[in-house]
Amino acid sequence: MNFDSILSNTDGEEGKTILKKLLSRYLSPAFGALPKSEVELIILDTLEELGAISAEPQVYELVTKLRVTRTKARNLIYERELRRSKPEDLDERVKEILRKPLIDKAGKHFILEVENPLVLDHLRAKVQELGHISDGSFSPSIVKLSVSAFVALVEDGLGDELTTVRKVLVDAGAPDTSFKGIVNAAAAKFAKRVADDAGEAVI
Repeated sequence: MNFDSILSNTDGEEGKTILKKLLSRYLSPAFGALPKSEVELIILDTLEELGAISAEPQVYELVTKLRVTRTKARNLIYERELRRSKPEDLDERVKEILRKPLIDKAGKHFILEVENPLVLDHLRAKVQELGHISDGSFSPSIVKLSVSAFVALVEDGLGDELTTVRKVLVDAGAPDTSFKGIVNAAAAKFAKRVADDAGEAVI
């Protein structure tokens, strides 16, 4: 991290304000009273104010810029989001993911990738509230959902935006007009294509 470059983009008054905020938070309630995790979050907020990291950094950004492990980076993001995000904020983040999901299909399951660990936990809680089970055993940022779980999540999260989701799946070749039917058809079609590709590869 090049601090000369970072500080060159910060004028004197802005720098004083950031430094004042940093010291005020660190010295409250007394010097050295804050646990290490809280000090790290204060420094992280300061780096954001200086423009050294993004307002919503991805795990890899923190890994490379702070030179920490992925586990450490995920924990920093989780703790930071926990203090900043309200339930309605997390609901909106889940909606954003469902509007443009990073998704793969495996047979009759959907595999979603969610980089933010707190948002992922919130999504899993939503799935559980809707009476379904999610599988997060693949990776800390991946969750596997059955067709019914995925449909319930989309119906609950997007509401009147279902037309948009339906159009995306129909464009992918799903013939059914009902939303659940479209998702089932899309998953089945994908599974068949994978099987055909595997057969061709063997030949």
